Amino acid sequence: MTQNLYPTAISFSQAQKLIHSIAQQQFNPKPEVTDVNCCLNRVLASDLTAKINVPGFDNSAMDGYAIRFSDLANDQQGWLQLQTTQFAGDGDRQVLAENSAIPIMTGAVIPEGADTIVVKENAQKKEGKVHLRDIGIKGNYIRKTGADIKAGSKILAKGVRLKAQDIGLISSVGCKNIAVYKKINIVLFTGGDEIVQVGEDLLPGQIYDSVRPTLQGLLQSQNCNITHIDSLKDNEEQIKQAFDEYGNENTLIICNGGVSAGDKDYILKVMQDYGKISFHKVNIKPGFPLLFGHYNKTLFFGLPGNPVSSFTNFCQFVIPTLRILEGEEIKSTGFVRAKLTKSYSKTHYRREFVRARLSYDPTFGFEVSTTGNQSSGRLTSVTQANCFIVLNETHQELQTGDEVNVQRFVDLLYPHLT
Repeated sequence: MTQNLYPTAISFSQAQKLIHSIAQQQFNPKPEVTDVNCCLNRVLASDLTAKINVPGFDNSAMDGYAIRFSDLANDQQGWLQLQTTQFAGDGDRQVLAENSAIPIMTGAVIPEGADTIVVKENAQKKEGKVHLRDIGIKGNYIRKTGADIKAGSKILAKGVRLKAQDIGLISSVGCKNIAVYKKINIVLFTGGDEIVQVGEDLLPGQIYDSVRPTLQGLLQSQNCNITHIDSLKDNEEQIKQAFDEYGNENTLIICNGGVSAGDKDYILKVMQDYGKISFHKVNIKPGFPLLFGHYNKTLFFGLPGNPVSSFTNFCQFVIPTLRILEGEEIKSTGFVRAKLTKSYSKTHYRREFVRARLSYDPTFGFEVSTTGNQSSGRLTSVTQANCFIVLNETHQELQTGDEVNVQRFVDLLYPHLT
């Protein structure tokens, strides 16, 4: 048992770079082959190449009539003899006769000899013939072979987190099983002697655990594999036993509370004595007491006890780490610039994440309003918000109408969708 030396009260940028660097070193790629229909929000473990053309044959983009453009080119209209309909899914390709038209359905193969589709709305049938008008240009409404995807082309790159539309794209080229990275296992501990779970009797001096359902919901939004959730009392031996049991590879331990400087902050003490701390405390508000490091073979986040602080730390630090550990290529979503609707005073020298609500006005553009009292124990300030106003490490006296940097929650929680 040796106490390790580590930096304290580092800047936001330092913490972010250190976490990302360690997470990338920790990432141990373990692909698994999975049915494409079970791969939503999973990360591709290799580039994906199309084995077929899409479309695989020339086909009609509309319900209408397949014609030879030269038959009506001069007048852009006229009567043509009708042939049998070409339906989608029909493998028998018809042959178009001169001065004739073949009724055709969307997706059906283009008949031999046809080079243009006239939409159904521009047609009038009568006694085995059809009158077509406004036939447009040669080649109208024909989807050519490989127009969307050519066989042999790369359709998705390694490190992409798969969206619903990506699943459709993969299916369109006939890929049934694909290689994705395994999910990271998450162990979540919340607690403290004063914390009880919803449904239990609330005794004097106790409070219900609001952090566990918040963090659990955030983890579920990231499609994580939550392997264990439990409470930790303010007991050093119990904490060590829990960490010993779950300090495994491909695992991330997340704890809430017990990481500040109180007499019963035993999580910090266990990490000091038995773990490896990379840093403790970040100069941000809220979320200053953040603890990050290793315990045995697992990465470790110790989040502050206050619900708003833990929410902020999770959005700023934990989500990017989860994505790195699952092999995703991380890209910054940047900021939205918005005008303050009310003055705001920042008198400290930490980076501040102000809970706020972003809206758009056609006349004034993006506007942002704080959600009232910014106490780190006031969870309603988060539930009423849809963004953070991000203020840098300087004293600031902001006035109504001043432009500020805004991080939308949707960009933080679902960056692969933005």
